[in-house]
Order: sequence, then structure tokens, then C-alpha cells
Amino acid sequence: MYSVMIAFGVASVMLCIGLALRAKVKFFQKMLMPVCVIGGIIGFIFMNFIVSHFKVGFSVKDFSNIVDVFFVLSFISIGLTGSKKKKKTKTSVGNGVIRGAMGMALVWCILYAIQPLVGIGITGILGKAVNMDAMYGILIPFAFCQGPGQASTYGRLFESVYGYKNAEMVALTFAVFGFIAAFAIGVPIAKIGLQKGLGKSKTKINDAVKRGYFVPEEQRESIGKSTTHSANVESVAIHFALMGVCYLIALGLAKIISFIPVLGSTFAAMLFFWGMIAAYIVKAVMRKLKCDYLINNIFQARITGFLSDYLVVCAFMAIQIGIIGKWIIPIIVVSVVDAILTAVICLYFSARFGSDHDFERFLGLYGTSTGTTPSGVSLLRMVDPRLQTPTGGELGMMNMGMMFSTVTMIFITLAGLKTLSLPVACAGMAVSVIVYLILLKVFHVWRTPTFSLTKGHIHVDGEED
Repeated sequence: MYSVMIAFGVASVMLCIGLALRAKVKFFQKMLMPVCVIGGIIGFIFMNFIVSHFKVGFSVKDFSNIVDVFFVLSFISIGLTGSKKKKKTKTSVGNGVIRGAMGMALVWCILYAIQPLVGIGITGILGKAVNMDAMYGILIPFAFCQGPGQASTYGRLFESVYGYKNAEMVALTFAVFGFIAAFAIGVPIAKIGLQKGLGKSKTKINDAVKRGYFVPEEQRESIGKSTTHSANVESVAIHFALMGVCYLIALGLAKIISFIPVLGSTFAAMLFFWGMIAAYIVKAVMRKLKCDYLINNIFQARITGFLSDYLVVCAFMAIQIGIIGKWIIPIIVVSVVDAILTAVICLYFSARFGSDHDFERFLGLYGTSTGTTPSGVSLLRMVDPRLQTPTGGELGMMNMGMMFSTVTMIFITLAGLKTLSLPVACAGMAVSVIVYLILLKVFHVWRTPTFSLTKGHIHVDGEED
């Protein structure tokens, strides 16, 4: 009856253990590994090698359910977080930021199409020996490029709608390897960049970043302002109440969409999308009623972060080796090859965006293409701890350009529905890569190299012209 809450409590214990290990273990400090990943790894070991031998009041399914719900809530939280109007900056700077965001988005779209092609190819070859369908390899972009939430959502879609057994477990396993790759490959490259002086800010990683928490004299950052009087109702309660309203609206929208022939079940399963739409609707109504000030954007963003941390640790704990054990070799090989290929592609194109902070862009892009945006920000902070370059903003803005990946998503969906054969879908994704390469030239974000890991800075191509 209370299994989900017990699972939530166990995940909480893992986060606390992760915080302690990050604060005391030099290896985790050097790798800048987030607490949620450390806690997730400990939780994975706990679930598979300790809990599996005893009867307990929770299971991996409970962690999977937490991932699903928190993922939808995180998108709702993002939708409720409005943006204040900022003063206009110089056009040249604005153009540079937009161009950088578009460049990173297009490279992300290339990876979103290439990663499943690699996954399908390797799984198609190695999977034969362990009776693993090549279609399971198509799940990796949801895990690498989009994170554990999307991996769980689309894995469950492939499992319940398209009929691929244990697809959710496979997708979550890909997501776990993606997070590990983000830091196992990203951190060493960041350190090489620091040695070569590739970071624009030329700063060192301070003790607070290493240990992962603030001591009393460092605690200056606010987590938001109260928008209601506590004698009436707590601001925290109102923020979560609005998210609850949005969740119910999202369920209603998904139900309506489910009546669409053929693709209705697929679109209805994307509850995270309808959650964001519901949040936009609620936010618009509140603006119309002139009460949107009840939402504090800083605090709402903290809620998003809270959900993301639990998402990651629960994704690790939702994996059951007993189920995917026989498929682990193809999964590992796909993950390793895609992780290395992603790093190579990100390095090649990031060095050709044409600015003085292209290395920062590489770190943000690689972290985002193997884990989540927070992973990208974590790597970015290694060379730009105060986020002085525009890269942090570009990571947010690149979501607009990610819409080009819809083409790849359509091919994956049609392949899952068996409307298109897998070879035809692969051909379509390969063609989309060519289109993205052309768009890189059209948007002038495929230029001459600005840096090299071996040579250091080369030159700046002048992205503002």
C-alpha cells in the first residue's frame, strides 16, 4: 500500500549517502560527479545485490513509477516557470547567442539521429546471440539525448503500445550509462581544456564546487521568495497545488488525444508534453487574472531541480540486472560506442561554431547529449564556474532548435508502429543527418576551427559578423 513512499524514502537515503561521499571522497570531487549519480550507483548496487535476496515492501517498479510521475511534474514545473522581460542587449551579442544556441541544437539533432543508427546496427549484430531485437537499439537517443525521464516514457511506450518486452528497463539502462559517460569522458576533457587554457574565464574550481555544499559563511544564495502569507497558506503548498492542477489537466488532454486514429495512443503516452501544455494554460490564465505573481520563478526552478535529482537516483534504482542480464553486453557496447562517437562529433562541431567560448559550448553540449541539461551545466561549471560566458543561456535557448529533431522522432514512431520497416526508417534518419549538416552551413555555425585539444586556441572566426 505504501510501497511507493517506502521507495521514495530509500531513494532519499541514497541521496544522503551520495552527499556524504561527494563531500569526503576525493575521486568523486575530482570527477565532479553529482550527488544524484553517486546515490544512484549506490542504490543500484543496493537493489540488485542486497534487496534482491530479501522480501521487502517495495520493488524496482516503484522506482520506475516515481521516474514517470516526477518526469511529468518536472515538465509542468518548467512550464510554470515564467521568464521576466530583460533589457535589450546589443544586437551583435544577441545574434551571437542565438547563433550559438542554434549550432548546438543542430548538432544535438545530428546526434539524436546518429545514436539510434549506431544502436540499431550494433544490437542487430550482437543481439542475435542473446535474442535481442535490433529495435531495442533505437531507444538510446531517448536516454542519452533526453535523459532518464524520456527514456522511461518512451521505453514504457515501446513496451505497452508497440509490444517490446522490457523496453523500459533497457531504455533506463542506456540512461544510466549515459550519465556515467557524461562525467567519465566529459571531466577528463574539461581538465585537458583547463591545462590548455581553453576556458575563457581562466578560473579554478573552488572548494565549494568540489565538496558540493556550502559551509555557513558561504550560504548567501536565496532559494526564492514567499508569495503568500504563512498564516494563511504556505507558498510551497501553492506551488505544488498548481502543479497538481496541471497534472489533472494533462491527464484530460492525453485522454482526448488518445481518440485520434493510429497515432493517438502514441501521442497520449507523452504525458510530459501535455503536462507542459497544461502548465502554459494555467500560467496564461493566471496572467489574465493578474495573479501570476503567486509563482516565484526562482523557487519554481528549485522544484524542477529537486525533481531532476530524484529522477536520476530512481532511474538507477529502477534497473534490474536479472531482467536485462542476458542483454547487458549489447547494451554496454552500444553505450560505449555512442558515448565516444558523441564526444568526437561534439568536439568537431563545437570547435567550429566560431566564438571565444566554443570549448564551454562543447562541455555543455556533450553533457546534454549524454545525460540532461544539468549534466551539461555541471561540466560547463568546471571551466566557467560563475557562468560568465553566454553558454548557460545558450543551453536553454537551444531547446527551440531541437524542434528539427521531430523528423527523427517520426521515423522512430513509424518504425515502432511497424508502419515503416526498420531499414526504411534508418534510411530516413540518415537523410535527416544530411539535412542537419546543410542547416549548419545555412545558419553559419560550421566554420573554421577555433580550438584544439592538442594545439589549444587557434583563432576566433568572429561569430558576430
